[in-house]
Amino acid sequence: MRKYVIFCAGMGMTLLSSCNKLLTVPDNVAGQIVTTQVFSDSLNATGGVLGMYSSTLWDNWYPDIYGGLGADELLCNSLTNTTNLAYYRDSLYAGAPTIASTSTSFYDNYYNSTAIYLANAALEALATDSLLSTSYRNQLEGECTFMRAFYYFYLVNRFGNVPYVTSTNYMVNQRLPATPASAIYNSMEQDLLAARQQMRPAYPSAGKLRPNRYTADALLARVYLYNQQWSNAETRCDSILNSGMYALVANLDNVFLDQSQEAIWQIGNNSTYYPKIAPASGTPFTPIFSFLAPTYSLSPFVLQAFEPGDLRQAHWTGTSKVGATTYPYPYKYKNSLFSNPHNTTEDLMVFRLAEIYLIRAEARAQQGNYTGAMQDIDVIRNRAGLGDTTVSNLQQAMGVILHERQTELFTEWGHRWFDLKRTDSINAVLGREKPWWPADGHAALYPIPYNDLLYNPTLVQNPGY
Repeated sequence: MRKYVIFCAGMGMTLLSSCNKLLTVPDNVAGQIVTTQVFSDSLNATGGVLGMYSSTLWDNWYPDIYGGLGADELLCNSLTNTTNLAYYRDSLYAGAPTIASTSTSFYDNYYNSTAIYLANAALEALATDSLLSTSYRNQLEGECTFMRAFYYFYLVNRFGNVPYVTSTNYMVNQRLPATPASAIYNSMEQDLLAARQQMRPAYPSAGKLRPNRYTADALLARVYLYNQQWSNAETRCDSILNSGMYALVANLDNVFLDQSQEAIWQIGNNSTYYPKIAPASGTPFTPIFSFLAPTYSLSPFVLQAFEPGDLRQAHWTGTSKVGATTYPYPYKYKNSLFSNPHNTTEDLMVFRLAEIYLIRAEARAQQGNYTGAMQDIDVIRNRAGLGDTTVSNLQQAMGVILHERQTELFTEWGHRWFDLKRTDSINAVLGREKPWWPADGHAALYPIPYNDLLYNPTLVQNPGY
């Protein structure tokens, strides 16, 4: 017997671009849950919930690459890739009846059957389940609410106001209006507070491949940071830093390895052929062969940000020389399709301890604790071979903190793009660095895809598109 589920593109609920697409879903396929399905045992339940992480694997192409292109981290070396150029030139388009939107991959794929939809479907199934133990059901529910918040974090930071979907009822979802980003942040906070209570400190899987309580704390700390709830952000960072489960990795070449002590959440590669490559991260940046130009190279603005003697430049950037031209590129992940220089296994890093130090430093500075803020900053700087720093006011502290975020987190999950936005400096910085940056700054938000506007008339396009 096969189950059939109908999704409509206008709801943002489909993997495909057409409306009323009929998807056939075989029984008990990992990553697909029919809402009437009852979990018969823990293995069945786990298999369904694990499907939420599949889209995270391939979607990391977009935050790293397109966030870097849109900000000031990456240059686009291919003049024929129109999508890359659109992000680099900050000229995204919403699409048309016969032209796909450059932002569809972000918008629809987060709502689809392996992301928010699956999280909601799993929560509905778990709510009616009576076969699983309470502790096991709590863990799975915590993972689902965490992942829903994780996806919405990226939706609101790219698109602003978006529909907030919490059920699988397409009759309701297909006409949902956009919810203000501030209200979605409140819902994210509630999801994450619930998730951290339901998930255990111990990881439910080998290594750190599925989130635990401190993963929820990491995202919650970031949510509080973005909403300027400084005390709450510091508290969540303290929870992680005082847990005794994590530590900065001294050797910068080992930060992104499987089961890194710095990792709070990382995802391995389930590829049969390339199990030692971090999913979707190293391959796009590292040239297949040393004599080829990388598709994306580091911008002068990143390279100029490194201080003399900064070990991050030496260990986390590489160069490829083609003719007389030298191309610098991100080299945080060393393994690629044809190269594994140290015979190691790398995982995709989603949250790591360095970000937590940086969040706490900013939260402390905003509360006037400049000494404590610089203590956290110096932990990061000392690991990079740099000396301590001192500040005497908030402006100086924020300058140091944002500089360290730029050099520590470059080309990771779009941090630079989001930092420029949340500090209201995107127009000043990109207006100075990119002559094509729009004067009204509308490119700071992505356009809602054309088809989603067509099928849901309650949605309103973001200004400037």
